[in-house]
Amino acid sequence: MRSEIWHWIVRLSLTQKLITVFVILITVPIVTISMISYSSYSKSIEKNTALYVNQISQKILERVDQYVSDIKRVTGSQIYMQDIQESLANRNKTVEENNRLQNFVKGLNSLKNDTESVYIFDNYGNMYDSTKNDTIRADIRQQAVDLRQQVRNAQGSSIVISTQKITVGHTDKYYFSIARELKNTNSLEGIGMIIFDSRIQVIGDAVRELDEVTKGRTMVLDDQNTVIYDSEQKWISTNVASNELVQKAVGAQGSFKVTIEGKSYLTSYTTSAVTGWKQIVFIPVDHLTEETRVTRDFTMILVLLSITVALVTSAIIAIALTRPLRTLMRTMKQVNKENLDVQIPVKYSDEFGILAKHFNNMIRRINELVEEVYQTQNRKREAELRSLQHQINPHFIYNTLEVIRMTAEVKRDYEISEMTYNLGELLRYGILRGTDQVTIHKELDHLEKYLALQNFRFSKDIQLELNISEAHLSYPVIKLLFQPIVENAILHGFEMKEENCLITISSHMDKQAIYFTVRDNGCGMDDSQLKIIRNAMQGLRQENRNNIGIANVNERIILQYGASYGLQVSSEIEVGTTVTIVLPVLEAWKESA
Repeated sequence: MRSEIWHWIVRLSLTQKLITVFVILITVPIVTISMISYSSYSKSIEKNTALYVNQISQKILERVDQYVSDIKRVTGSQIYMQDIQESLANRNKTVEENNRLQNFVKGLNSLKNDTESVYIFDNYGNMYDSTKNDTIRADIRQQAVDLRQQVRNAQGSSIVISTQKITVGHTDKYYFSIARELKNTNSLEGIGMIIFDSRIQVIGDAVRELDEVTKGRTMVLDDQNTVIYDSEQKWISTNVASNELVQKAVGAQGSFKVTIEGKSYLTSYTTSAVTGWKQIVFIPVDHLTEETRVTRDFTMILVLLSITVALVTSAIIAIALTRPLRTLMRTMKQVNKENLDVQIPVKYSDEFGILAKHFNNMIRRINELVEEVYQTQNRKREAELRSLQHQINPHFIYNTLEVIRMTAEVKRDYEISEMTYNLGELLRYGILRGTDQVTIHKELDHLEKYLALQNFRFSKDIQLELNISEAHLSYPVIKLLFQPIVENAILHGFEMKEENCLITISSHMDKQAIYFTVRDNGCGMDDSQLKIIRNAMQGLRQENRNNIGIANVNERIILQYGASYGLQVSSEIEVGTTVTIVLPVLEAWKESA
């Protein structure tokens, strides 16, 4: 199979080979990048959605926690007023005491809008109630009997009773309850019990907005994995501890994918630290991928268009590139037939034009000279080429760059013009100028040009913010002081960062030294990476040579000014890296400044 492919490739013409190569070089990166981008985009949406839902779920649980905590606080504070306790503990209550207790219960029920009913039971079978629908549920006395031992075991703490369906009048409603044993504050003996019935809608109101956004379903489970709330009201009051979905929701919060009845869901869960309740949100993956499907379709159309354009463009370019070669081939066939009077029209100044020109010269020389003369001429041309190579110098490079810049200006290609200008200025700054010291002003001007080139190179928008005192701009420093530090920030600090890249350079001075601080907001370094840089600055041999530029700047400062000066490096992960350049306060500069 491999041999057949190779023979097929060999049989192709140069034009066909070029078209094939161009199509592969254009199509493969486009398809690969498109697939990776689509996959990354989809994963990013799922990740951000899960994070958003977790944050919203946490706020919802905090609202529910606050509601439950408020009820618990009510049951644990106001009920211990002295007159209420005395009335509740009295077996033979007067009419006034009964009224006092009844009014007290009504007052408790009015504290929270979502509280449906409040019931207080004494130890003698008496019940005091307040309901907002004026109907007492039929099973309340039996529930009080069932809860009596449970609240006693709680030793004065409130307990939360999972959601239950309660028939009020002729209507079935869902409530969850909070109960507490009431104790005498002096003897700590139980004198009764209080039960708050709260509408499950207190949770429903909190999650409704979330369900509208996610187009999904929300369930709230208590610490025993019994469903307190279900936005579809299918599993309320059902214990789902053995359910596979619940068993996957391990830990305080997280997310995972699951398939329910053939439909894929992104499941996000959050656990309350107060009640131990767990909120589980099921988000249809179809809803998440609506936007990505549009992106996918657009990407596919773009890829197909790109491939079509690549095919057409490749064919045009390949034919244009090989046309001079085909002309040369036809001419050589004439020469092969001993026709030495042929000439190739020279229409191009590129390699094909040069080739045609040399071919024509060769034909003429064959007619004029013997083989020895031809070889002599070849050696002469080689000597001329070496001579030209020896003439290349920095001035030639700079002048050539200026020609390129002006050509780009004429063709209105201002990006190339600016890049060429900046490169020329960098060469002039680093090569042509003889002095080793420059002012801070010139060093910063050089740095701005260097950063402009790096932005072109990496297709980034790295911002440079200068907070340099006007007086410090004339300070003389060694050449290329800032560039290696900024280069290190670009290559390492901003390697994984695409936007909001900022480098800040500031200055200040005290009696001992003048300080120039270069700070970036990149990814930062951990202690081990900092140690590598500091070891390199101390001259210790390191395997990693990435930080040789910083070490070189530090060494040049020490050689110029002494061991008391140099670089100080600090960094923090996800915050950035700070390099402080410590230089002496030069008396000559200080007097002139």
